[in-house]
Amino acid sequence: NSKSASSRENRQLHILYSKTRSHYLESNVSRSINQLLDSKNSPRITKIVSLGLGSLTKSTDQIRRIKQLAILLAIAERLRQSQPSLEIYAQDPSFSKIDEAFLQSLGVHILSTSSATEVGEAAQYIDETTLVYSPFLTLEAYELFFATGTFNFFVGDDFDALRIKWPKHSAGWKEAESLSRRYVQGLRKRVIGGDDGFWDVEDKPFPMAMYHRTSQRHQGKQPKAKL
Repeated sequence: NSKSASSRENRQLHILYSKTRSHYLESNVSRSINQLLDSKNSPRITKIVSLGLGSLTKSTDQIRRIKQLAILLAIAERLRQSQPSLEIYAQDPSFSKIDEAFLQSLGVHILSTSSATEVGEAAQYIDETTLVYSPFLTLEAYELFFATGTFNFFVGDDFDALRIKWPKHSAGWKEAESLSRRYVQGLRKRVIGGDDGFWDVEDKPFPMAMYHRTSQRHQGKQPKAKL
């Protein structure tokens, strides 16, 4: 019976997620991210949009994706200390029904897109108060996301590390270089450090960084209206 199979999968995902979450909260990666989020110059954030999380069930690199999810939800938890009404959204064309039900059970709203080459519903949710979380996006997807033009804050690939993933002057290198020059160089970058075994060799993604627009620093000095 497919219903009992899917509820079994959902239970297994919850067990795996809660184990991974404990592991993350004890890691130096978690401390590094919290320090960056608590920085005085960070822009105000009212929602998080996750792009490219991938399927959490139909995947050979399931563990890495669950780790990325643990980071996403821990970031949300930290930000909710100052923004209790913060909402979390996730969009990925490869989400299965089980993925969606599992994410919804963790308080994540699902956005839809027909393909990996379209921004989809996420475009309506990305604005100056959105943190975009994209720990593992293709260059094409980054191009789409950056072209929305409204983002101020994203946590994702460290673009300096991303460029050197390809041989110099190859097509991938040129594309990463071009994205970096057009969209990333004007942003303030802070490297996410502290890897102490949270990432295993086989699931280790490229180094991550936090980027935000520096003009926000001046806006931040204006008194904010209390909600």
